[in-house]
Amino acid sequence: MIALIRSALREPFRNARNAHPGLLLQRGYPEHESGATATKTEYVERICRIPAGELYRRAYERWQRCTADPQRFAGTILRLDSRLFIGLSAGGMLETGCAIHHSYGVPYIPGSSIKGVVSGFARAQAGFSPAACNELFGAAAQAGSPNPDGLSGVIGFHDAWWVPDSATTPLVQEVVTSHHLEYYGSEGGSDATDLDSPVPNAQVAVRGSFLFVIEGPGAAWLDLARDMLQAALQEHGIGAKTRAGYGYFSEDTERAAGYQRVLQDLRESEAREHERQQREQQDAEIRAAFDALSDEGKALYRTEEKLTGHLALSEAERRMQRSVLVAALNQLTDAAKPWPPADRRRAAELLERAYDAIGWFDPGKDKKKREKQEAKRRAAIQDLRG
Repeated sequence: MIALIRSALREPFRNARNAHPGLLLQRGYPEHESGATATKTEYVERICRIPAGELYRRAYERWQRCTADPQRFAGTILRLDSRLFIGLSAGGMLETGCAIHHSYGVPYIPGSSIKGVVSGFARAQAGFSPAACNELFGAAAQAGSPNPDGLSGVIGFHDAWWVPDSATTPLVQEVVTSHHLEYYGSEGGSDATDLDSPVPNAQVAVRGSFLFVIEGPGAAWLDLARDMLQAALQEHGIGAKTRAGYGYFSEDTERAAGYQRVLQDLRESEAREHERQQREQQDAEIRAAFDALSDEGKALYRTEEKLTGHLALSEAERRMQRSVLVAALNQLTDAAKPWPPADRRRAAELLERAYDAIGWFDPGKDKKKREKQEAKRRAAIQDLRG
């Protein structure tokens, strides 16, 4: 038996309630004993019982917000038809591994792996020209080629995120049966015959759905690359053991529709936030311009604002609020008397325009009083003009 962790860490690892699957895969197996298949199977089962936590759910939602711009990103949600083996070679003493997010402990599909599968599918099966594939995926530097210094592809493939609640737990135990254990263990030193007994071997696989996001310079390129990605994963698969049926995807119609609704809500929210920021900026500019005005200019601005607001009311509301506006006009008339000539003329123009809009006399007065009130107001305006 070979001890794999220190004795002081055995109890904390054994009793951990919210363990990190990647840490357990790489560092948590307590000891290795040749032939102890049951111990390994139980340990793999424990890892596969760990659900995705709330921290991951928040990170997933944050990733959706970060990739909601339709001019830069395109995404789709695909569901595994069976199971996925990804990152098997990172297993260490367990002899089974999985690509686990370092921070959140949830499986992911590396963007480089996705790009490799889609690029290979496009070049070999989709009938795209080499030039078009180089434009999409890039090309390595090669002397004598059309791009001797290499070419950066226009499409970027991000890591695929496991979709929360698309399965009870993201990891699931899978059994791979080795039929010729002695043959492989002795590197061919013993014969592989049909008399060998099969030996079940517990492996860590992935189930559920994934969010695939690509980034590019515009909707046309993004739509093309997304269609190619979906076709490649449906027809070619990704990860290990695709010949045995692992790693194939199909469209998760229900979650994909929900994802599009989330994106639409995020875009509408972003648009509202942008409008709010614009309004705040405009208000700040207006306040700055107002603060820069002279006292005379501020008085004129306030009166102009009241007149504009009054004229925007309904006819019934204007009748009710007329006295408020008239009081503001009378206040301006008195305040403008000691002003400089230019400001007095501006006040006179504003007052004349206001009375032309609302009427020169108050309603309900007899003809003689109306004429007297109008004449008084016109005379006051003329005095301001000088």
